Amino acid sequence: MANRISIAPATGALPLLILAYALLMLHYVFSRAFRDSLLGSHLAVTALPGLTLIGTLLAITISLLLSFFFRTEQRIRVIRAFYAINAICETIFAFGYKSQPWMYSGYYIEVSASTALGLSLIWVLIGDWMSKCGGRDTGKVPSILICGTSAGLFAGFGLVHLPSAANFRVANLILASINIAVVLTLLLYRNSYCSTEAPPPIRAEVEKALRHWTSPVIRTFAAVTVIGASASTLLDLVFRVGAAEHFTEQAARLHFLGLFQGLLSLGSLLGQLALQNNGTSKLARAGLTLHPMTMTIAASLGMILPVFPILAVLRAGEYSLRNSVFRCGVEMVYAVMPDNLRVEARPLIDVVGERIGDLIAAGLLALLLMGGSQLGYRWSLLIFSLLGCALWGLSRLLLHRVDQLARAFGSVKKRAGTVPLHRTAREGAVLA
Repeated sequence: MANRISIAPATGALPLLILAYALLMLHYVFSRAFRDSLLGSHLAVTALPGLTLIGTLLAITISLLLSFFFRTEQRIRVIRAFYAINAICETIFAFGYKSQPWMYSGYYIEVSASTALGLSLIWVLIGDWMSKCGGRDTGKVPSILICGTSAGLFAGFGLVHLPSAANFRVANLILASINIAVVLTLLLYRNSYCSTEAPPPIRAEVEKALRHWTSPVIRTFAAVTVIGASASTLLDLVFRVGAAEHFTEQAARLHFLGLFQGLLSLGSLLGQLALQNNGTSKLARAGLTLHPMTMTIAASLGMILPVFPILAVLRAGEYSLRNSVFRCGVEMVYAVMPDNLRVEARPLIDVVGERIGDLIAAGLLALLLMGGSQLGYRWSLLIFSLLGCALWGLSRLLLHRVDQLARAFGSVKKRAGTVPLHRTAREGAVLA
């Protein structure tokens, strides 16, 4: 069917990807707000660690399966199929939940596994476009992020307030419609618009030298990813439990969580706008340590008065910093890596590393909930502070090893000629 549709020229391809990304951000914010509104009514708070564990394992499994198909130019078909399958699942949930109560849990798991993956997949296509048509110019990346974040603002401030938005059937039909719109948009796009010359091969001795200096960076980067994801996910899970305890009705929870998701998107948007105007390599370096240092201090102060509003403010600040200044530092690290080594390492770092962090956070939440459904905020903030300290130390070590790699890479280039770098760092980055 896609072959019979008139394909837009290369200059019109990026707007299609931006539209698809904006639709997915709309889906991301609304689906997660509705998912979390089920806690305390249709889903028990004590079931949260188990649901998170299953969703994380499912996400890892799907990611590894998809990685086999991404080695060919036909991955666009796999990506379309992924969104279409999500639409089918949401339609089944919409019409089958009354006779099958387990579908509430199924929906929670499906959203946890598919939303972050869905955003990652669209960034794979954006990365393809940047490599083939954009000359690897990253100047458009902040604008793409801003478009998606603006769509998240609309979902958080408006979509959750639609009539019957708290109804399970209506919500799933809205989400299925968004996924169908994404599929229709991507039917107009394929990733073979432009052709580029193959980069010159890297000689064996040069590659061996680069691997020697890159391996410590990759190991430290993986540790930073796991600890960072553990801290962020733990804070998010504790916040969800707190919201379930403070809002007894699902409709009230949905409106609050939608508003809160909108505020998170607004914070990220302001950070992205600031970076677009003032982004420098020095700011990127500072971002890796500024985020954990700030959140550790804030969490330590929050332990003095461990109440839900303090937790909400902490969660909003952590999310905004993680998706602005910290991401700027992450992209700087990816940009230093040579092409072939970055491609090998990134699936392990982005997919497996993030999901392992989610598993650790789910285990920590299960320990915090032992003995009852009441959650102690002070203990949660203490653990978050300890994770923040570990992240700060690992980030400083990562910056040191990045400097070593940069010096070694410059020396290798002088001896062997230019070695291509991929300047569109972390195409799979998502607002998770």
